[in-house]
Amino acid sequence: MKKYFLLLFTAFLFFSPSSNAQQYKLKQSTSMMGMKSESVVYVKGMRKRTEPGTMMGMPAQPITIEQCDLQRTIKINDNKKLYYIDSFYKQAEEIIEDEDAPATKKPVTPAKEKTAPQKGGVISTWYSIRDTGERKKMYGFTARHVWTTRKMKPSPDACMMKDSFVVKTDGWYIDLPKFNCPVHYPQIQRKPGEKPKLDCRDRFVTHRSGKGKLGFPLTESTTMIMGNQSTANEFKTDLETLEFSTEKLDSMLFEIPPGYTETKNEEDLQEKMDIGNMMTDMMKTAKNKQKENQVSEQKAPNVKRFAVLQPKTDDQVQAAELQNRLAGVLTGGSTDAVVISSVEEAKTLNCDYLLTSELTKIKSGSKVGGLLKAIKNTDPNAMSSYTIEGSVTLIRVSDGAEVARQKIDGKFEGKINEAAGKALDEAAQKILNKLE
Repeated sequence: MKKYFLLLFTAFLFFSPSSNAQQYKLKQSTSMMGMKSESVVYVKGMRKRTEPGTMMGMPAQPITIEQCDLQRTIKINDNKKLYYIDSFYKQAEEIIEDEDAPATKKPVTPAKEKTAPQKGGVISTWYSIRDTGERKKMYGFTARHVWTTRKMKPSPDACMMKDSFVVKTDGWYIDLPKFNCPVHYPQIQRKPGEKPKLDCRDRFVTHRSGKGKLGFPLTESTTMIMGNQSTANEFKTDLETLEFSTEKLDSMLFEIPPGYTETKNEEDLQEKMDIGNMMTDMMKTAKNKQKENQVSEQKAPNVKRFAVLQPKTDDQVQAAELQNRLAGVLTGGSTDAVVISSVEEAKTLNCDYLLTSELTKIKSGSKVGGLLKAIKNTDPNAMSSYTIEGSVTLIRVSDGAEVARQKIDGKFEGKINEAAGKALDEAAQKILNKLE
C-alpha cells in the first residue's frame, strides 16, 4: 500500500501543472525614439528564445536562442533558413576587480585562433553595478532594483572602435529557477560593408566595481551616450513586460531548426531595409497618435474622468512631462484622465474631478552612497536625493468643492524630474485610495 501511494505521489508531481513552473512565456515591449515593438520570449531551464518584433518598417532582427548550458547564442533568419553561432566568449579579456586589495586580474581564455594578432590597441571598460536595495513583487517573483554603468574607451591605435561610449541601465530583475546565463555583451560590430582586419587584434581590459547582480529583466531603461561631450549622441530604449505566464514549451524551440544552413558571416542574416515600408509605418503611427490625442467628450458609463492641470513649480522640472505622468497614474480600470489647460476645458470634456498640484520646494540632497568614483558623472539616475514639498488637490468640477488634499513632504531619489514625478505619483495614488 505504501508503495502504491509513493508511485501515485510521484506521478502527481510529474504530471501536475507545477511541472511547467520553470517554463515561461513573456511578451515584452521595447520603445525607442517614439517607436515601439513587441517581442515574445520563451524560457526553459538554461535556455532562452527571443522572437523580436519589427519597428517602423525596419528590417526584422534575427531570432536568438541563448543556450547558456553551451555558452553560446544561436541567431536565426527563418526567411533565409540561415543560422549563425556566436560564442559568449570570443575575445580575450582581462578582468580587474577594482574593489579588491590588491587588485586581481582574471583572464578569460577565448577559443583558439589560427591567426596570431599582429597589432592592435587596448579597449578599456569600466563596469559598475549597484543594487539599490529596493524590492517589489512582480509576477509572483521578488524583483531587485539595480543600476549599472558601462563605459568603454579605446586607445588611439584600437582596431574595432574609435569613439568612447557609455551605457547606463536602470532596471528591475528577478531570478528564474535554473536560468542562470552569465552577463555578456555583444561583440563590437563593424560598420556595414567594412572588412575585418585580420592582422589587427585589440586587447580588452575590464575594471569591475560595485556589488549586486542582475538577472532576468522585467523592466529596463537603457541610455547610450556615444562620442565626447561636444559631439555626444544619446539614445534611450525602454523595456517593459506586458505578459508573463507559465506553460509547457517544446524543447525544439531552443534548438537549431532542421534543414537550416550555418553561415560564418553574421551579416548574412540581415534583411534589406525597405524605405517605402518605413515611411508607411511612420504615417500610420502619426495618425494613431493624432487619434489618441483627440479626447472624446463622451465617456464610458461608470467611469470617473479626471482633468489634470499642469503642476505649479519652478523651472527646475518639466511641468508638461509631469502633467502627462499624473494623467497616466489616474488612468486604469474605472478611471480615465485627460490633460487640460483650463477649468472650462474640464467641463467641456465632462470631467468629474479636477486635479491640481504644486511643488513649493525642491532641494537637492547629497549623492547617494558615493558610487562610481572613477566615472562619477555617468550614473544612470544622477543618484541624487531631493527633499520635495508641495500638495495635490482634488476638486469636484460640478460645484468647485474641494474633495481631497494630499500633502507632499519627503525625500525622493533619481534625476530631478523623476524625483518630482515620484512625489506626485505617490500623492495622486493616495488621493485615489481615498475615493475608493
